[in-house]
Amino acid sequence: MLKRIEIRNVNSIEKCEIDLTKGNYKFAEENLLGDTVNPIAIYGHNGSGKSSVMTAIGAFISLMYYPAEALQPFVVNDFLFQEYINGNKQEKNKVKGSILLEFDINNEAYEYFLETTRDNYISFEYLKKNSNMYFERKNKNYSYKEENHDIKDYSPMVPLLRILASSEIMDSTIQGVFAYISSFTFINLPFINRGSFVTSKLFNNTNINDLLVRKSEDVKKLLKEYDNFPVYTITKNNKMAPNGMLASQYNLVFDKKGFKKQIPLQMISVGMHNQSVLLSIILTIPENSIVFIDEVDLALHPSTIKSFLKVIRDKKIQVIFTLHNTYVLQMLRPDQVYFAKWSKGFSNYFRLSKIYPNIREVNNIEKMYLSSLFDEAIEENE
Repeated sequence: MLKRIEIRNVNSIEKCEIDLTKGNYKFAEENLLGDTVNPIAIYGHNGSGKSSVMTAIGAFISLMYYPAEALQPFVVNDFLFQEYINGNKQEKNKVKGSILLEFDINNEAYEYFLETTRDNYISFEYLKKNSNMYFERKNKNYSYKEENHDIKDYSPMVPLLRILASSEIMDSTIQGVFAYISSFTFINLPFINRGSFVTSKLFNNTNINDLLVRKSEDVKKLLKEYDNFPVYTITKNNKMAPNGMLASQYNLVFDKKGFKKQIPLQMISVGMHNQSVLLSIILTIPENSIVFIDEVDLALHPSTIKSFLKVIRDKKIQVIFTLHNTYVLQMLRPDQVYFAKWSKGFSNYFRLSKIYPNIREVNNIEKMYLSSLFDEAIEENE
């Protein structure tokens, strides 16, 4: 299980810490997964930095499977970079971005850290197991199993974890950690119609429409449990085009209470399409994986989001998402909610359970948020 994420100097972020471990609340325990809370919801005004967290994670995931020539360092905060340039290039940390993950696998505690520099190389990387250093990399030199080595014949942007996992070394720890991190999936819903919107090794080179067809019957079963949501299947027909090429036609098929019709898939509503994609991906990934979703509420009715949260709980996967829909706050605990706020060039992140710890089950978190109570608490914490 993922326990904590820390992001430094990436996008608009100076420092962001997301703690997934549960707090001392005795309500909404259906939102617990072991000793973590699930899902984690990130709220904030437009431009506050919600998407900065998601795109930072997406960049991290891409380092684990993109071709070496396509790898890019984390996009560092431009305000810090300008300070670096104007300061005669003395503070090297201002051109470096990093992500730290803390997680458990089979009751073993791990810490994985990856830092890149704007100069297109990995400047620091390490893996700890039960607080003991398992491997460590600084620039092109690394120590593994108490031996020092040079990294040769690899792009300076390829993580050592990936290099070791793809080598002939049959190390169960390396393979297990790499497999776990490689199961991370980032879904950028606002870009769903702009090409590649899923960043995940699991879905690399996957045709999303074909995935919708493969998971169609399973998705249909879930949709039957939703409140007032259309129930349908998605089919694929291959036909010979006039030019002699095989063409695929995807259709949306309704078959309920004597109504049996179909329309081309491209005529599906945005909300229906988004939900079909989310459910198909979630039904595909293994248990205990983690999914990051930007704007999970895009074009969705509040009752649909409520049903989607039940799917997450039943599937037993960890989910971190951003959204604007405040209705979801009625179904969450204070330790599940983060607020992003941009101020003076940087995005900061505040856990509701820390800035307003006295919330009780009888309190209406949604109304408190809309009345700006939490904005005042954030200003006090700043």
